[in-house]
Amino acid sequence: GVQINPSAFYLDRLVKECEQAISHYSYTKEVVFHYALEHIEVKADFELLNLVVQNFIFNAIDAIEENDQENGNVVLSFLEEKAFNVLVVQDDGKAVENKNILFEPFKTTKTKGNGLGLALSLQIVQAHGGKIELLEEPKRFLIKLPK
Repeated sequence: GVQINPSAFYLDRLVKECEQAISHYSYTKEVVFHYALEHIEVKADFELLNLVVQNFIFNAIDAIEENDQENGNVVLSFLEEKAFNVLVVQDDGKAVENKNILFEPFKTTKTKGNGLGLALSLQIVQAHGGKIELLEEPKRFLIKLPK
């Protein structure tokens, strides 16, 4: 039962919020963040969408932490489709282990977390009338919000 309170804002406003959240998140590897969000106006619940994007970024950091590489990259970008504005979160960390439990509450394959982040993120995106897709090679999540 997620209730949204949509308002108009510029999409690139999320970058500052993400940078601030990342500064409080603990991780040990060298992670480079790339932001490519457009300065376009969207209508959504800013606080809830911000929570979704930060959750995906934190999961990307965790995937990099669990990978064998010494460092990693996280990319937050934007695609425009006919019916959707799409936020893309891509990382070069560990692959998704079990796609079948990805959005199930309290199920996780990570060493930290409680398995609620993606379940809540999906509810928030669905409350906006959107959907989330996982693509592989390279691993990325598409957060699709209707225009």
